[in-house]
Amino acid sequence: MTLAFLLEQYWPSLAGFGLFGLLHSVGAREPFKNALARRTGRFFVDHFWRLLYCALSYVALYYGISTLHWTRNPENDVWLVGVPDWLWQAMTVIHLGSIAFLYAAFLQSDYLEFLGFKQAWRGLRALRKGIAPQPELALFGTHRLVTSGVYAWVRHPMLSGGLLFLITSGPSLNNLVYTGMYAAYMAIGGYFEERRLLRVFGDDYARYRMRVGAFFPRLWPGAAG
Repeated sequence: MTLAFLLEQYWPSLAGFGLFGLLHSVGAREPFKNALARRTGRFFVDHFWRLLYCALSYVALYYGISTLHWTRNPENDVWLVGVPDWLWQAMTVIHLGSIAFLYAAFLQSDYLEFLGFKQAWRGLRALRKGIAPQPELALFGTHRLVTSGVYAWVRHPMLSGGLLFLITSGPSLNNLVYTGMYAAYMAIGGYFEERRLLRVFGDDYARYRMRVGAFFPRLWPGAAG
C-alpha cells in the first residue's frame, strides 16, 4: 500500500475534509462573524449564526464527507487485521466509554446553547415581541471559561472523545484514513482554538492550560500542550 494508492482512493474525501476543516474553523472565528455582522447585522450573528453554522457543519460532515469517504470505497470497510476476542471486548468497552464521555461533554457545554437553539429562541422572541436587542451574553466557550467536570480532564473533550471513538471503531482502511484526517484537524484546529481562547480569557486560560492537557489527561503540571 503506497501513498499514491491512498491518494487515488481517497483524494475526494481528503480534499473535502480539508475544505470542511478550513471553513469550519473560519466560521467560528470572530473576524468572520464580525464581517458577517456588517452585512447581516449583529442581531442575526448573535442569535441565528450558531444554529446555521452547526446545521451546515452537520450536513457537510455527515452527508458530504461521509458519502465521499465510505460510500465511494465500500471495499475498504473490511478489517485489515484480525482481533482476538479479549481485545475486541476491550475495544468495545472503550468505544462505549467514548460515547459516554462525548455525551457528558455535550451536556456540560449546555447542548441547546452549543447548537445555537437557545440563541435562536431568544432572537425569535425578541422579533415577535419587539424587544430591544439584549447585551452580549456570556456564552459557553466565548465569554465563560469552564474548567470543571470533563473539562478538568482535558481542555477539548469533544475532540478527544471523537478521536477515541474512531480509534476503537475497528482497523479498516476506511476508518484508519478517516481517523488520520480527524487527527490532523484536531491538531490544526486545536492550535487556532487555543490562540482564540488565550485571547478571550487571557491569564485564566494560560493557568488552566498549565494544569490540564489539550486532548489527553495530564498526570502532572507542565508546559502547555
